[in-house]
Amino acid sequence: MPPPLPSSPQGIRFPPNSTSLPSLEVGVFIDFNCPFSRKIYNTIMAVSSATKIQNIQFVFHLVPQPWHPQSCILHEFGLAVHSILGAESFFMYASKIFSDSQETCFDDMTFEMSRKDIYSHLCGLCSDFIDASGASKITEFLSIKAGSGNSGNEATKLLKFCVKYHRVRGVHVTPTVFINGVEAPDISSGWTVSQWNEKLDSV
Repeated sequence: MPPPLPSSPQGIRFPPNSTSLPSLEVGVFIDFNCPFSRKIYNTIMAVSSATKIQNIQFVFHLVPQPWHPQSCILHEFGLAVHSILGAESFFMYASKIFSDSQETCFDDMTFEMSRKDIYSHLCGLCSDFIDASGASKITEFLSIKAGSGNSGNEATKLLKFCVKYHRVRGVHVTPTVFINGVEAPDISSGWTVSQWNEKLDSV
């Protein structure tokens, strides 16, 4: 039996409700636990506010880096938010993680925490936009059923597709940026909004 295939294109698109066909697609590979991903994400959000982006589609791809064990948990939670509450809530979650809250998920802060503890911590961080009903649905989505062995939770298959996609693309470092499917290695997490605008205008 062949391996399963995703039921929709990979990546989470921003702006989330855009209906126009983009002339420029910017793929951004990020890790929720990576400070450099935080820098590039926040700059891109500023670019999207300062630029006429009706013809530009940013597509965020999740890259859990294995040297941060909690990174998988952060990405599972994000995928659960996206699956249950939609793309707008996903970007609210991403913006929350890529604020000062990111440091509460670093290695030293999570070393004594269990997987369930981290899920609960993330629910607490998102309590201003995820209500009790949403949190309950996310918790159920991420639960491990008794007797299920190593099959994971509802987010596991989604996370596997994310990992397979970035491996096939040869992405190792976060952040990594592709423009119209081709890697743009000159783009740095330290870029300013004006540098991004100059780059996008040149394509």
